[in-house]
Amino acid sequence: MTEQRKGHIVVCGLDGLGLRTVEELRKLGEEVVVIASDASEGFVERALAMGAGFQRGNYRDEAVLRAACIDEARSLVITAGDDVGNIHAALAAQEINPRLRIILRIFNQDFGRRLEALFHNCEVLSSSAIAAPAFVSAALLQSWEQEISLGGKTLRVRNAQKDDPLAITPLARVSPEHGVQLFPARDDGLLYLTEARPEGRNSSARMKAAPRKGNGRAREVLSYLRAVTTGSDNRLGYTLLFLLALGVFSMLIFLIATNFDLVDAFYNTTAIVISGGLGDINPADAPLGLKLFGTLLMIMGATILTVFYALVTDAIVSVRLDKALGRSGVQMRDHVIVCGLGTIGYRVVTQLHQLGVPVVAAEKNENIRGISEMRRDGIHVMFADTRSPETLQVLNAAQAKCVVISTDDDAANLETALNARALNPKIRVVLRLFDADLASRVERAFNIHTSRSVSALAGPRFAASAVAQRVAATIPINPRVLIVAQTAIEQGSQAEGKTVAQLEAAFEGRVVMVEHNGSQTWGPSPGILLGANDDLAIVATRLGLVAALEITRA
Repeated sequence: MTEQRKGHIVVCGLDGLGLRTVEELRKLGEEVVVIASDASEGFVERALAMGAGFQRGNYRDEAVLRAACIDEARSLVITAGDDVGNIHAALAAQEINPRLRIILRIFNQDFGRRLEALFHNCEVLSSSAIAAPAFVSAALLQSWEQEISLGGKTLRVRNAQKDDPLAITPLARVSPEHGVQLFPARDDGLLYLTEARPEGRNSSARMKAAPRKGNGRAREVLSYLRAVTTGSDNRLGYTLLFLLALGVFSMLIFLIATNFDLVDAFYNTTAIVISGGLGDINPADAPLGLKLFGTLLMIMGATILTVFYALVTDAIVSVRLDKALGRSGVQMRDHVIVCGLGTIGYRVVTQLHQLGVPVVAAEKNENIRGISEMRRDGIHVMFADTRSPETLQVLNAAQAKCVVISTDDDAANLETALNARALNPKIRVVLRLFDADLASRVERAFNIHTSRSVSALAGPRFAASAVAQRVAATIPINPRVLIVAQTAIEQGSQAEGKTVAQLEAAFEGRVVMVEHNGSQTWGPSPGILLGANDDLAIVATRLGLVAALEITRA
């Protein structure tokens, strides 16, 4: 049993995300109790080494929640991958402690937003939705690009110049020589938090226009024509050649044996072959040889047309089957290949498609969610082992710009990355690995462009939301993580009566926006005086966020 605690944070689930959330909370100085029933001993030992308490049991069980002192806890963070179990645990915890702040992991964001209304103080997060933009930006060669919704505006994290009219505040200077320097003075070529461009998308992120749904039928017809003209063997070509030779020979016979001109000879040959009649030839007046030749032409024409129709039908059916199974070859160039359509892969594919980036996908499991929606949008999906070089060849990896590998198997992801590099040494590789330390080491040792850990990307957001109620986003700037949040200046707090510059000097971060009496000031000047009830948007380090909250609260 866990000793009596008060004001602590309970974390349910000890997978990669749960462990990273515990680590982030401990770095913030929070007291943490972990509930898990089937966690690996290695994860349990690491959580205990961080100073977290541990309660073994089913996190949906009310007795287990009480043993973790949920009635005296400040927040509950549920990171397990079972949506139904997570909802069950959240409802049980709220009945025990109605004041509890709940951070709930749910995959479906629309469903999650509706769930939030059922709880007193709840925020629903999706780890894949938090992590996917980092994979997308890495695939587009813009590892710093990120979009954030804050204070009714859409903001972007991107490289900018100091005189950029959309720039709000500098975030970091990233250089190979000096590493990461956070919150430098304004300068050219820094990482800035900016307003979104008027078109709502950074122009450098735009590639091809997204394919219109109305062009789907045209693409299907073209694929059929391609299959008819480039069949799997030469039978169709030989049949067409024989039919052409038969037509030319028949026209010569009619030109010699009758008084037909060239047009009449062509018409009668076509009529006999297609309709099975003798055309304009009168059987009563025609010579015996012409009658016999016409009869032979009818038989041969009917036979050869039957064979031709059968081959065309076979080619069309083959296209439909290959399309249904995802085995048809990819003809596009400079596209992105996504291997693995789990929670991360699915979101990466849909976001790339929305950006107008040509994308194809491979997945081993035919029953994965979202397949019908992707095919409806015209996205090529192949069901095959993503590790196989043949799969990568069908997806035209030799001409691809990037491959995003996001299956649940680290070994398979590494094997796929090496196979893709063998087919195309210049291809950009974005790799998902569960262990954040392994990801950074693989990136250096194998010259992988970007290795991502979903838990490393999502863990800071879960932890920050447990501490602060209005967290908008987290910004990963390896190896640091910045948190974007909003807080109000309470009457009697240390921040009341200070200027923006004085407040920023008290925590590691920047004030992005000041809202006073409903009027917003973005990128406020250092001399602006802050008063009670002013609403602030800040970007800060983890500890900077805690310090900012302490200063702004009474």
